[in-house]
Amino acid sequence: MRHHDYQTIRSVTKKFCQKLNVPVPTREEHEANLEAARDKMEPSAHMMMQLHWEFDSFWEMGRKPYYLLYPSLVPMLSKLKLDRVTGEAITLPHELKSLLIRFPDGYGEVRSIWMFERLMHKVCGGTEVGRGLVLGIDHGELDATAQQPVYLIRAFPLDERCLEESLDALPSSWTASEGKQLDPQEIINAVRVACTVCLLGSDSEVVAPEVLSKDERKVTQDNLDALVDKAKRRGKLGWSLGKQLETVPHYRRPHPALCWTGTGRKIPKIVMRSGAIVHRNVVEKIPTGYGADES
Repeated sequence: MRHHDYQTIRSVTKKFCQKLNVPVPTREEHEANLEAARDKMEPSAHMMMQLHWEFDSFWEMGRKPYYLLYPSLVPMLSKLKLDRVTGEAITLPHELKSLLIRFPDGYGEVRSIWMFERLMHKVCGGTEVGRGLVLGIDHGELDATAQQPVYLIRAFPLDERCLEESLDALPSSWTASEGKQLDPQEIINAVRVACTVCLLGSDSEVVAPEVLSKDERKVTQDNLDALVDKAKRRGKLGWSLGKQLETVPHYRRPHPALCWTGTGRKIPKIVMRSGAIVHRNVVEKIPTGYGADES
């Protein structure tokens, strides 16, 4: 199964410069150009560019970690209600600083979601600063000049408020009303997917580390760790999300559920419910004895 890929700002810029036969700016030059544009752009538009650049920097330093999301899990994650989950419960899995979620090719408008944590104001215009989450949603819009994806960016604080309340705490950029539009429900679903991925953590029932393509058929329980380490040494740091569920037919698939754990059941956690035969009592009542003599 193919998944949408992601190109950093620097990789797109390099291709564009090579096409025009002009020098490719260094990282330092790119950062200087971004800073120089601060006074020439609308503040929120410049902030969107800054957030995208920050993600790329964290992502490249963190060895480009990604999750491959499989179709069977997309509707399950996007339907989970998070209105009782506070932002304090959201942390990126595997102690990562940034993460790219790659959606399957040909599945819906959302192609990928990148995210990272950063400090931000808890309320727009306020002075109190706290932990926050930044999401960039690729929904198929391309910049006309460089043919680079235009990301729909959402940033919200992660504090004691429920996630829906936090989402409303910071206003949308004016750029959200321009260009290709994404249905508001699709935006909500994308945010839910990102947050539930964080709540899933490293649950081995649904999250599996990626190995090199040539080693996929060699994987056993005994050599898995060694093959994962080999992939990391070759620059591949990824996990599949829901791949196991693609091969579970003819009964209700295992599915994620939001449960409350800990003292007083105050800690939210996404757990995988086991698969089960639906209407088992009907199966047990199937008449027998018509095809052969029973002894």
